Amino acid sequence: MSNSRNSGKKILMVEDDPFTRYMMHEIAETLGLHVETAADGAESTRILQDRPDDFDLVLMDLHMPVMSGIDAVFAIRTMSDNPPRDLPIIAITSDVAYHNLDVIERIGMNGYASKPISPGKLLDIVSQHCSPDPSAPQKFM
Repeated sequence: MSNSRNSGKKILMVEDDPFTRYMMHEIAETLGLHVETAADGAESTRILQDRPDDFDLVLMDLHMPVMSGIDAVFAIRTMSDNPPRDLPIIAITSDVAYHNLDVIERIGMNGYASKPISPGKLLDIVSQHCSPDPSAPQKFM
């Protein structure tokens, strides 16, 4: 089910629930995406500080221990380096209070998707928020 247009994209997936993290990782890998995971917002900010150029997209849970996704987004958006400061960050949440683009944008995120995330929705997010791979074949009309 790999999509050549999105293959090679590197995603940082931030999710505290081990089962959800595993399932989302498996879906992404099946789609040909490269995935690294973090268990909370603090771990995600450390990863992005250490390797700011390694990722095309961040998928961020909002409610996590240690550091919430909301606090992590604030920390990322105020980093001095770019990337990661302007990296697309998508909320992945089951909290319906955050299923509103205005609320998500005020937090500093680029969009949201509700849990559980489907393979099709994940591909849509990657296609919409990641710049195309210049080495990937392009279709021109």
